[in-house]
Amino acid sequence: MDWRRATADDAVLVAELASRTSDTELSAEQALAFLNSWYVEIADQGLATEAAVAVLPPAKGRSRGYGAWWTRHDSDSDRFGTIGGRLVQLAESTPGLSVLQISVPAERPIDADQLRDLRFERAYPLWTMVHDNATWPNRQLDLPPPLRFGRWVDVASDEFQAAYEHAYRDQRLVEPQTPETWDLLVGSDSFATDLATMAIAPDGQVAGFVLGFHHSGGGIELGPIGTLPSWRGRGVCSALLATVLMRCRDSRSHPIGLTVDGESPTRAQQLYLRHGFQVTRRLVAYQVQPSARIT
Repeated sequence: MDWRRATADDAVLVAELASRTSDTELSAEQALAFLNSWYVEIADQGLATEAAVAVLPPAKGRSRGYGAWWTRHDSDSDRFGTIGGRLVQLAESTPGLSVLQISVPAERPIDADQLRDLRFERAYPLWTMVHDNATWPNRQLDLPPPLRFGRWVDVASDEFQAAYEHAYRDQRLVEPQTPETWDLLVGSDSFATDLATMAIAPDGQVAGFVLGFHHSGGGIELGPIGTLPSWRGRGVCSALLATVLMRCRDSRSHPIGLTVDGESPTRAQQLYLRHGFQVTRRLVAYQVQPSARIT
């Protein structure tokens, strides 16, 4: 296969190829936006586009990039040795990237030998979840004293940054963020200011938090969701999540989705199941350090 860098002129080709191998249709406009943020290479064979690989570069202050690929043939898992090799090569040339992560449907595993040859290692299972739009809290849950509920405007940025780093220190799914990244995120039109809910101690320390972002096509994506280790197991996250779900119900915001480590050491996935979230897709994340790959 002859690989070349994709351009805006390839938006229709990328949309068609991606739509063949995904659960949703990708429009040419969405593919164009994708091409603006991801590094994409496509493989031509004759007059047809046979495959594409893509790498999302790390955000500022991060080191992990994300990879994706599509093929015109259904036997893409059998061809991962070739396509995955090209994906890793693209990652090697991506500035600032030291870890590449891919996600594979759990029911369609890639051949273990091909993954091993490219030095990919299993990282953790990923669950995408959506609320059932029926299981709602029947009352406001209290926070354990002396914590109180707060909104985003009630929290100093350095207090939230400290809470985020502490809450996710033992988590695999979420990477560290810089204050600059938070400024960009919360300043965007997608940030759901009305949903952001905090548990705040008398000294101003953030003990827990639930943030949300609006989807461009409607609905809400919750996250990050976190609780400081010293407050876990005391109902903090349940109270915060119940509050956010009640606001979503009142504003008729649906669907409500989130992504969670399927083997979270805090058993967060079980908490979400109890609050009405259902697993819509099970994935397995694999990671590789491209610079450490044996060539």
